Amino acid sequence: MVVTREEETAMSVPVLTRLELNRATLARQMLLVRADRPIVEAIEFLSGPQAQISEGPYQALWSRLEGFRHEAMTRLIEERTLLRATTMRGTLHLHSVPDMVGIRKLVQPVLERMWGGQFAKRFGAGDRQAMIRAGRRLLDKGPMTAGALRKALVERFPEPDPLSMTTLLQVSDTLVQIPPTRIWGSGHAPVLTRIGNWIEPPKPDITRRQLVKRYLAAFGPASVADMQAWCGLTKLDADFKAVRGELVEFRDEAGRVLYDLPEAPRPDAETPAPIRFLPVYDNVILGFADRSRMVAAADVGRLWQGETNRGSVLIDGMVGASWGFAKTKAGGVLDILTGTPVTGKTREGLEAEAEAFLAFMTDGKGGEMKIEAM
Repeated sequence: MVVTREEETAMSVPVLTRLELNRATLARQMLLVRADRPIVEAIEFLSGPQAQISEGPYQALWSRLEGFRHEAMTRLIEERTLLRATTMRGTLHLHSVPDMVGIRKLVQPVLERMWGGQFAKRFGAGDRQAMIRAGRRLLDKGPMTAGALRKALVERFPEPDPLSMTTLLQVSDTLVQIPPTRIWGSGHAPVLTRIGNWIEPPKPDITRRQLVKRYLAAFGPASVADMQAWCGLTKLDADFKAVRGELVEFRDEAGRVLYDLPEAPRPDAETPAPIRFLPVYDNVILGFADRSRMVAAADVGRLWQGETNRGSVLIDGMVGASWGFAKTKAGGVLDILTGTPVTGKTREGLEAEAEAFLAFMTDGKGGEMKIEAM
């Protein structure tokens, strides 16, 4: 039998199992052991937690950092050290100031492409630049909610779809959601301002090649398609190729090529993985084209029962349950829906972590915990 050069190369590349990939990612994500590191440093390492839900970044960091307190993150937001705005995948993320400026510049073409595909027809033939100038003038007068901004624009430009106008403004400018909204415990509608009205933006200082290595450091080993799913950027093959000499190569059990940093942790598949509660839309789940390292195919969609406002629970490293939370006068109710019955030490671990998470969510008041199997 004749073996081609490509086949010979493929056979010489180490294969990582699904569980080995799982443990590697959990180690990077500070989900095997909570890390003792500053909040800003952790957020920059993750390239920003997803922040569609106000309390999502707080929940994400609570599960990753030792001794995390929501007051500390709120203070960083109020001090303008951390910013919440639209970046990767056209969704809200919480970034440090340098990352907000640098990553936003890199994904700007993604945002423009998404707006063109979703809203260009809805905007119609109106004067986009005139609308953008008007929106900027409004925001330069003072922060506004999206609803107030939309209403003011409709009065001036009645023809375009209202949502298409506000989203075009979010694409043309980095609109930051500022306190006292979008912080722990705030139920108010987000208030927006242009980034230049909130801080003195530094010059962007992140390249696509640097972002490749940062992604692999926090999410690897991973494929080119995985990174594209994480950030929305296209044509990443050239960037991976440019840094290929600094990377190591693996394959998964399906034969897909995966890249990684040589010194990044890749623990044994049998490394114990503790129970961890993750917020809705955590990037450790969304940050891959192939999510099988985090969610079994049979559980995709099943654990959430069609609800998009439920978080995830990692059981033995994989998504094994979903959770929901409701505030009450006494504290709150945490309901957990597991894919299969949880017993023994796993049940004890789930109850202990759930109790701690419930205390975090209720500022120490605690409350009721419900655990049910599907």
